[in-house]
Amino acid sequence: MQRDKLRSLVETSEDLPVMPQIWLRVCKITEDHRASANDVAEVILKDQAMTARVLKAANSAHYAGYHQKITTITNAIVLLGFKEVRNIVLGYAAFNMLSRLKKNPHFDFRNFWIHSLATAVGAMMLAESIEYELPEEAFVGGLLHDVGKLLAAYLLPREYQNFIKSADDDVNLLSLERKVFGANHQEIGEWASKRWSFPEVLVHAIARHHRLGLKEKEKSPHPLIDIVAVADSMAKIIFRTTSEKRRPDVKAVNRQAQLLLDLSRERWALILRNLATKVRGLISEFNLKQEDLEAYTEFLEDSHLEHLRTERFYEQINRELTEKVKELNMLNQFSTALLQTTKREDILNLLMESIYRAINFSRVLLFVPGKHKRRLEARWGFGADVQHLINKAKLDINDKGAIVGSFTERKIINILNAASNLYADQVSRKELELLQCASFACVPLVVNETTEGVVVVDNHISSEPVPDLRLNSVVTFVNQASLGLQRLPS
Repeated sequence: MQRDKLRSLVETSEDLPVMPQIWLRVCKITEDHRASANDVAEVILKDQAMTARVLKAANSAHYAGYHQKITTITNAIVLLGFKEVRNIVLGYAAFNMLSRLKKNPHFDFRNFWIHSLATAVGAMMLAESIEYELPEEAFVGGLLHDVGKLLAAYLLPREYQNFIKSADDDVNLLSLERKVFGANHQEIGEWASKRWSFPEVLVHAIARHHRLGLKEKEKSPHPLIDIVAVADSMAKIIFRTTSEKRRPDVKAVNRQAQLLLDLSRERWALILRNLATKVRGLISEFNLKQEDLEAYTEFLEDSHLEHLRTERFYEQINRELTEKVKELNMLNQFSTALLQTTKREDILNLLMESIYRAINFSRVLLFVPGKHKRRLEARWGFGADVQHLINKAKLDINDKGAIVGSFTERKIINILNAASNLYADQVSRKELELLQCASFACVPLVVNETTEGVVVVDNHISSEPVPDLRLNSVVTFVNQASLGLQRLPS
């Protein structure tokens, strides 16, 4: 088929379904600058499944720790924002629409949706890991990235049958699609997504997720494209696809994640290991069964990932040794500098700088009592996003919370994840609003039986708690500072 005829068919065919009314109504309302959360809620509440999905997103790990459990759809919309609510509605509305396109006996619909769901989950996990601000947008981008394949099989059943017969392990599938259909699935998906009024950024992700025309190290104009591209490859590692019989090279996909998303090998490997489990938790929402999933699952316990396991093991050992040598050198320098420092403020500033330089934290802060001893104030700090906290972040000494508790009770507190029920009673909302981080640790600075302050350390990423070994190193520095302060004249 000629390209122009195919495009016209995609853009005008009455055989294609229309987007559900809930998407059209939510889209229209959220584009109105006068609209309120209540206006959107009225539409979503008419669909029980959509209501549950929005509430689930609002109470997800990405937003957990910054609020109490969300139980009303209006509060969920306020928390998520109109853009993210639109993404949630779009994803499920599009799935319900597209899942009805089942007239080609040669198309493996189960495999298609398993791969699409795995890519969606992987994209969301990657988005959260690199702190992409709209994780649901990444989910939808992954879910719909291959919609062009579905439409090709639906609109061109005879051509699709020829495509299946021609495909083999050595063929370039995008080139073969263009030869057989007149366009590849990225182009077909782009035309359809514009017809359905998808947001522009999702149109780009669907149209460019194979990153044609870009060099290996060259990032796409919008990070969502690269997120979906990496997630697409990761999904093919975990789940077999019928259209591409060769599983991607694990090293190549890992390198792609490092180059395009600045994602460390360890964090990428953790996402890969958890991908299948995350997908299993969602399949019922996409009309799939566990046995469907298992039929396409590739097991990780094979040679494909052996090099990663081995390399991670030795890299971990080398990294820990390097970090420990660095800490010991800095501790020696800190101890020497303490002997030459005669002012309290200089010691405290030196303590913060030494911890930050010696131990791999994104941020270190020191909270000390204010002028009238009624508040703890962030007085010193180093690292990411500390400037707006210094001399501005304040906690009432009578409030509950981990930082205040560490100060008043003189104990070390490590909050591994404020979203967990285990820590719900230990962390205050005020602390989470200040730190914007659900994982942090507190170490009291005690001098002559008097608490002088609390050192707070974190990785500024909620999914990375403070390891015990690093926390012990912080305690060592704090104890040295305590001895230095004791030597000062009263």
